[in-house]
Amino acid sequence: MSLWKIVLTNIRQRRLSSTLTAASIALGVAIVVAVLALRAQVQEGFRQSAFGYELVVGAKRLGALQLVLNTVYHLESSPGNIPWSRYQDLAAHKAVAAAIPISVGDSYRGARVIGTTPEFFTAFNTTVAGATFRFDLDRLGKAMAGQEAAGAFEAVVGSRTGLKIGDTFRPAHGVEAAGDVHAETWTVVGVLDPTGTPNDRAIFINLDSFYEIKDHRQGGGISAVIVKTRSEGSALALEYDLNQLPDVMAASPAKVMAEFFSKFDWIPLLFLAVAGLVVVMAAVAIFIAIYNSMSERRRPIAILRALGARRGSVLAIVLIEAL
Repeated sequence: MSLWKIVLTNIRQRRLSSTLTAASIALGVAIVVAVLALRAQVQEGFRQSAFGYELVVGAKRLGALQLVLNTVYHLESSPGNIPWSRYQDLAAHKAVAAAIPISVGDSYRGARVIGTTPEFFTAFNTTVAGATFRFDLDRLGKAMAGQEAAGAFEAVVGSRTGLKIGDTFRPAHGVEAAGDVHAETWTVVGVLDPTGTPNDRAIFINLDSFYEIKDHRQGGGISAVIVKTRSEGSALALEYDLNQLPDVMAASPAKVMAEFFSKFDWIPLLFLAVAGLVVVMAAVAIFIAIYNSMSERRRPIAILRALGARRGSVLAIVLIEAL
């Protein structure tokens, strides 16, 4: 009889203990792999979403994390508005390559509705199937001053919103589904190519139409400004200068999210410790099983030796069973 047949026969005789031991080892290894993969995937997803967003400028109220979550990841509520003049100052700043105004506060079927300008797509080389919406700066000025002005109500939607070119929709006030529906109707003119970012679940409308909504036609403020600078050094200097102002704050999404994740480093370590404990217990169970197996099989081993089996062959049988 070959070594493998002897090993298989012995394993069948201890089917339950062999199965439980193998399952324990597999569980421990699976937990380790899953924790490491999930941690890397989550962090990479947040990093990818913030790629190119060097600075986010918004109201100095609830902190940098909420500003970044609301502007970049379309989560949480807006921390408030900043004056339109702050956007104009940033757009004219010599260190700024692009300044993109953002206004939020509405939603449609769970998707955030974001007022912005066509530069949002060109600054980040975002591909749009169809067309981008039209933007009228004069109309925006009139709307912010509380005056009605005729113009387009157009939208570019993310690939996961369920909307397509030619569809129409009416957003609701607020980010909850139960908000009051606005009277104005927008038409989808473009669809973003999939980006793997929260923008896939967002709806972008021309900023001038955002302020044509009666509830928005006051104050002349915007929620945030996304800033691309001409160099990394200028980004750091601009961030410092803006944070000295009394009414606005600047935050680097990459820096903010790195600090956020650093607070939860202990959670993956806890799961890894649990997984390591499972593996150690499984290893102990294997050694105990081997010891008990040797004690129980003194007679079969003696018979194998009497039949001419070498010590190496007997040891190989035991090791193969353990593996």
